[in-house]
Amino acid sequence: MLYWLPRLCLIVLAALVVGFGILPSTSQDVASTLIVVLLGLGLFSLTMHVFPPERY
Repeated sequence: MLYWLPRLCLIVLAALVVGFGILPSTSQDVASTLIVVLLGLGLFSLTMHVFPPERY
């Protein structure tokens, strides 16, 4: 479960930002926010793949 916890928190944060319109004001800002979130999740997944927590 700890493996998925950061991803779930990031997805919830992205949903709150997009849903309530806290930060982005235009559709381009929403798209940029979602791209940054997806890139962050991708980098996190790559890090967990390269350095699995079971080994280190």
